[in-house]
Amino acid sequence: MPPRVHNLVSYSGALLVFWGVLSWRVSRLGWSFTAGSAMALWSVHFVRRTWESAFVHRYSKLRIAAADYLTEYVYYWGFGAWIAWSVTTPQHSRLFSLVLLGLVLFALAEVGNAHAHRVLRDLRSPGGRERQIPRGLVFRHLSCPHYSFEILAWVGFNLVTQSWAGVAFMLVGAGILGAWAHTRHVAYRKEFDGREGRQQYPAERRALLPFLF
Repeated sequence: MPPRVHNLVSYSGALLVFWGVLSWRVSRLGWSFTAGSAMALWSVHFVRRTWESAFVHRYSKLRIAAADYLTEYVYYWGFGAWIAWSVTTPQHSRLFSLVLLGLVLFALAEVGNAHAHRVLRDLRSPGGRERQIPRGLVFRHLSCPHYSFEILAWVGFNLVTQSWAGVAFMLVGAGILGAWAHTRHVAYRKEFDGREGRQQYPAERRALLPFLF
């Protein structure tokens, strides 16, 4: 499957599954602040991801293997259903300060993620597969700030919703993104080694966490 089609199916499917399960649940249990907040944040994130897949990203891979895209569908759609179920169950009251912090973190992470994706897009010509060293504020200390912002967005989401399903989704995703970030970081350093006229990859950069990893 072409990667653009795969991402459109994956992210739009995550939206539809979440909306479907949550709508069915609230039709029986009624709306709550948690359910409404979860629906708003989930929608913002995956609408953005769907839009970027259609109009922003430029892909180097020609096709995605069936095992990879089926695994991703299970991950996004399965967790989407579980989280939608979880945020519609009766829960304790929330601290306003944690909710506010979560909203701020989520908003900053979404903006940072979108900016990083835009920078990466502009490094590649339409239809091209060339690789360059990404530059700019968000890439100053990190090879994959878009992965860091992705994780931070789900930290914010979980501070707002306080759902164990959301925490599990975040932890699994952080493990996957951490492995991807390490692989990409190593590839950058290997390709841009400063030899034979090639650029030197910035030595101070880390893969996912500034100064640490």
